[in-house]
Formats: sequence, structure tokens, C-alpha cells
Amino acid sequence: MKVRLLIAVATLTFLIVSCSSSKMPTTPTATPAPTPAPQPKALDLAGTWSGTSVDSQGTTVVDWTVTESGNELSGTVKTNAPDPTDGSCNACHRNKSGTFTGTISGSTLTMTMKFAAGVNGDPTPICSATMTGSADSLTEGRLTGTYTGSDTCEGSFLNGKIEMARR
Repeated sequence: MKVRLLIAVATLTFLIVSCSSSKMPTTPTATPAPTPAPQPKALDLAGTWSGTSVDSQGTTVVDWTVTESGNELSGTVKTNAPDPTDGSCNACHRNKSGTFTGTISGSTLTMTMKFAAGVNGDPTPICSATMTGSADSLTEGRLTGTYTGSDTCEGSFLNGKIEMARR
């Protein structure tokens, strides 16, 4: 009888332990949040840039002085004919001072250069010009891009290409 009682107690203990361990609630473990991928460093294009542009109206020497706030650029642009004394229309119409604005998205710069009429010192003060374009070959020291635009006196700028380097 003692053996039967001992077997019954052992069996009951085994069943209690087996049942209770399989039905015990488990505490969910938190899954760690994935580590975000590092973001590429935003390009810093602030500073002074020099270069050339070539379009359907000719070649131009270009200088920018820009500041940067987040992904927005603003500043000044000055253009000059390569030879301001050659007597051509290009020699006059390419000597302008204006404003530069731009936006950086990834590795692309979208830009606008505006030259208002009546700027003091402009050899063609009745003419205004606007150029818009983008540069997608862009580093902190060099950029190349394309643009189009028009001059109110000389007409359209077509197939424009610009190359600039930080000074």
C-alpha cells in the first residue's frame, strides 16, 4: 500500500510539474529596434566658387559666393565674358551681377541664377536674365551641370553646361 501511495504521489507530482510548466505564462521579450543606417553627410557647398558656362550664346566666366542653411543655398553670382573687350554682344550681355539660389537633394543641386535689369554697373541695364538648371555631378570641391534660360534682350540660353570649382 505504501508503494502504491508512493507511486501515486510521484505520478501526481510529475503531472503537476509537467502541466504547470507548460501552461505558465511567458513574459514576452522585447525585440531590439533595428539600428538605423548611417545617413550620408550632407554636402557643404557654402563658399566661393569659380568656373565657366557654355551655351548657345557663348562662353561665360562664372563666380558664386554662396551660404548654406540646411539644404538651401543662397548668395550672389557674377558673370563675365572671357574677353570683355572683343566688341561682341556676348562681351556686353555676359557682364552681370545677380542672385544665386539653390536646393540640395541627395547629390543633386537644383539652381537658379537671376540677373535683374537696372543693376548699377551693368553694361546692358535694360536687360534681365534668368538661368535654371541642375548639377548631379557634385562634390564638396567640384560640380558640373546643365541649365537653360533667357535674356530679355538676347533670347534663350540653350544646351547650357556649367563647371565650377571651389576656390
